[in-house]
Amino acid sequence: MEREGIGKNTTKEKIKAGQAVIGFRLNFISPDVIEILSNIGLDFVYFDCEHGSMSEETCQDMIRVAELVGLTPIVRVASNQPWFILRALDLGAMGIIVPHCNTKEEVQRAVEAAKYPPVGDRGIGGRSLRLSGMLRADYIVEANKETMVIAMIEDIKAIDNLSEILAIGELDVLWVGRADLSLSMGVPGQVNHPMIQEAVKKVITQGRAAGKAVGVGALPVDDPGSYRQFLRQGAQFFSVDSATLLRSAARQLLQKVKLGNVV
Repeated sequence: MEREGIGKNTTKEKIKAGQAVIGFRLNFISPDVIEILSNIGLDFVYFDCEHGSMSEETCQDMIRVAELVGLTPIVRVASNQPWFILRALDLGAMGIIVPHCNTKEEVQRAVEAAKYPPVGDRGIGGRSLRLSGMLRADYIVEANKETMVIAMIEDIKAIDNLSEILAIGELDVLWVGRADLSLSMGVPGQVNHPMIQEAVKKVITQGRAAGKAVGVGALPVDDPGSYRQFLRQGAQFFSVDSATLLRSAARQLLQKVKLGNVV
């Protein structure tokens, strides 16, 4: 059966409607984890090809699983290189996460690599086109509409250049990587340091004013209050690490067992 179009990016739709989205990070090979976490209300899964060992072939198979279970597949590319972004999207990803976006020119390069003309310069092809059964012109319009571009703000240089970065029209989400930002700002690992908090607040405030969604990274899975804090400030894009999520659940179970409080 032919697929109608390239598929709707429900995560992007929710963001544009002003809703918050939450997904999970996967940097190891496990179709089972994708299936297990697919029916609890999460919106997307992102495959971390910057900090992980997935090959392109493996990533494509993981994207297939995400599609089958109704999660938006997103790829975090290793670097802001057009060929890497092209390959990720041609595998079927509906969004890219681009690390260390520090200038307007770097963000523009990512957008141009992710979008077909006239918006960008992405070459025509890939798995989604083969599956869609669409005319090429229709496919290009739909693909440009549904593809997400997520820029990671994780260096002090990006904070300094924030107003210029926000001027890029096709940028969907600014995602603050607090861990790397803490390194850049000289407070390694102190993701709750006042300087980091002030930087995050600046990105959320100015990003929302410019019509962009903002996400916050390095949030603990066992502290819902930290999510609520950034939700109140206006952040919309969140993720949890799948391995950390499993470890946290196991730790909670062990604590209950040791205390005799299993319910």
